[in-house]
Amino acid sequence: MAWAVTRRDVADKLMTHPQISKNARLHWGAYLEGRIPESYPLLQFVVSENMLTVDGEDHARLRQPMQRAFTARRVEALRPCVEGITKELLDQLDATPPGTVVDLREFAFELPVAVICELFGVEDLQIRRQLAVDSGLLLSSTASDAERLAAQHGVFATMAQLIEAKRAQPGDDLTTALIAEGDSGNLSEEELASTLFLTLVAGHETTRNLLSNAFRRLLQHPDQLARLLSGDGDADPWPTVIEECLRFDAPAATTVFYFAARDVQIEGVTIREGDPIMIYNAAIGRDDEAFVHPHVFLAHRADARQHRAFGHGAHHCIGAALARLEAHIALRALFERFTVTPAADFDALAQVPSLSSNAPIHVPVHLASRSALQ
Repeated sequence: MAWAVTRRDVADKLMTHPQISKNARLHWGAYLEGRIPESYPLLQFVVSENMLTVDGEDHARLRQPMQRAFTARRVEALRPCVEGITKELLDQLDATPPGTVVDLREFAFELPVAVICELFGVEDLQIRRQLAVDSGLLLSSTASDAERLAAQHGVFATMAQLIEAKRAQPGDDLTTALIAEGDSGNLSEEELASTLFLTLVAGHETTRNLLSNAFRRLLQHPDQLARLLSGDGDADPWPTVIEECLRFDAPAATTVFYFAARDVQIEGVTIREGDPIMIYNAAIGRDDEAFVHPHVFLAHRADARQHRAFGHGAHHCIGAALARLEAHIALRALFERFTVTPAADFDALAQVPSLSSNAPIHVPVHLASRSALQ
């Protein structure tokens, strides 16, 4: 049993409450009592030792190296890299035969995988893809226990190989920087591997979902897309669009888990010590007490950024700026280069079978180069 939180004001109070913790190893009653089996699908995400699963001084210690890697200056320095990867992927799409049905979720897969692996210093394309596939299996709601366990072993085995390779031949990358933190005593070996694992999943899957959702919603609202592409006004409209996409379809439907370190009274409810709490980001984005007409997609919505798709408080997503940068570059480049039309009924698209991911399983479209139409 877990408490489900769907209102933004309640979620904000809990995510900043001094007696609400992220540490399952200290505060999850069922886990401490031995009632959670090893096969539990989310166990790896809940009990691994990284900045997402600890509080206080340990959280600050584990988060600081990542903050240095994701400063505004460092993220902006990645712009040429993201632009180059995006152009290469769009060139490949431009080469597809006319009339081909293109799945934009594949484009949404390739871009963040390439970016995060550039950060890691992973050059082998096959390793890049396998890491992404394995991380997807860990979140799948239909994978068997055996498949999930194999994926978990695969990811951590690859991380171990990467760490060994970067110890032997350091580079100008995140893996090398985190190894240096470990060598200085700031990270244990387990924390190092777990931090890389967390960055992989958070940096690839959520951005893939953000892009997939944005493609779908903009194509479902061609009038709003046309206004975006018309160039009216001085301000860049894409940042606001991205926030509305994050609000309307949070890429991670839920935030796994918070725990009550003591009994907590909130909104007339007592959350008992040891109880888990699930924050429903997708529901918060549609909270009718927080947003006017929350079930209406409005590309120009002024308060869209008040969503909680990237969390809130001390555990706010450290990679949010990079996700926004990737989405800004990719959406603008795709729609300015191609006329895009749906190749299926977008209202009937199936969702990804996942324990957390919130996105359509496919985004099938037809593409026509705008230059070829002129």
